[in-house]
Amino acid sequence: MNILNKLLTLFKAKGKNLIGLTINDKLITEKTPSERCPDNFDCSHNNLISLEGAPSSVGGYFWCSHNNLISLEGAPSSVGGYFWCSYNQLTSLEGAPASVGGNFGCFNNNLTSLEGAPSSVGGNFCCFNNQLTSLTGIYKILKQMNGTFYANNNTLKSNVIGLLLVKGCKKVELDNKQVEEIMNRHLQSAFGHLRVLECQSEMLDAGLEEWAEL
Repeated sequence: MNILNKLLTLFKAKGKNLIGLTINDKLITEKTPSERCPDNFDCSHNNLISLEGAPSSVGGYFWCSHNNLISLEGAPSSVGGYFWCSYNQLTSLEGAPASVGGNFGCFNNNLTSLEGAPSSVGGNFCCFNNQLTSLTGIYKILKQMNGTFYANNNTLKSNVIGLLLVKGCKKVELDNKQVEEIMNRHLQSAFGHLRVLECQSEMLDAGLEEWAEL
């Protein structure tokens, strides 16, 4: 490839993916995805539509917020600190890291499902301001966390009780305050299927059948 073609390739990539950008004073090349970044990696506010060129793993936080991402394909497989992909155009979390050591923020997107979310989050899980209508099978996706599950400002209408089976979930924030109150009361009980059954029973008594479904 001659110099002109190389420049055209970089120009085409700039503003679309990470290749050709400089992050942490380091030029991102096609070899970067095979490398591990031991520090923080902040590629927010770059008009990205793709994370092609991101490192394979990040020791600190990874911020890719305030872009035009429609997919998380190419994201690191693991992040030691926070992972922020907020303020994008995401409709799915496919491609997200399998584990995140700190908070996970996917708020202010167009998510209709949490499929593809990390199975382990070391802090809060923030998915507010999306288009979620149900959390069906959330406990099969998110296995453990350590904090609050923020799901307010969505259009949730059912299936939140699975959060009781997410180890380490301490509190939830929902638009439906009646459901939120019931959930948070049972989240204080000992972890296990018994609290799910007790919570389901209370919701059924309150006429909240759809919310009580897993």
